[in-house]
Amino acid sequence: LSLSNNQLQSVPDGAFDRLTSLTHIWLSHNPWNC
Repeated sequence: LSLSNNQLQSVPDGAFDRLTSLTHIWLSHNPWNC
């Protein structure tokens, strides 16, 4: 799953919990609010 370059600033807890087949996720190049 590629979510790179999508202006994401955060990801809520449990956002990917139901994606049981997910093996990779790319989250680079987003303006994270850490």
